[in-house]
Amino acid sequence: MIAVALVIVLIVFRVATGLSTPHTIMLNVDPQGMTHPVDDSGKFKVEAWLEDNGDGTYKVEYRIWALKERLNGAKVELVCFGDPQHVAGLGLIEHEGVLEPVNYWANYWTPVPREAFPCQVQFIVWTEGLG
Repeated sequence: MIAVALVIVLIVFRVATGLSTPHTIMLNVDPQGMTHPVDDSGKFKVEAWLEDNGDGTYKVEYRIWALKERLNGAKVELVCFGDPQHVAGLGLIEHEGVLEPVNYWANYWTPVPREAFPCQVQFIVWTEGLG
């Protein structure tokens, strides 16, 4: 009984204080596959895709959608497993503030040379709910 009461108190506390729940999603991108990976939880959605720059490099784009739940921030990073030495701006991209449904955050990295692939777009997204 005490454990159940503590869980209820924790849930009420998290809701009352507006704490967010982090979600980690990883989407693989590679010119060989040229797919458009999407992860859709129903509450929010992330997607990534490539655009060929026509010069042996690619633009890696992503979008984070608030569908049915507010998002309280996101951190996104492009991790390349090939030779990423000529990729500009591989640092972490942060989206701060609240994103109301139905809206999205978006950004991109370019130029990403063919030699840098395969790559992975790694997302940490904070939602308003408990999971």
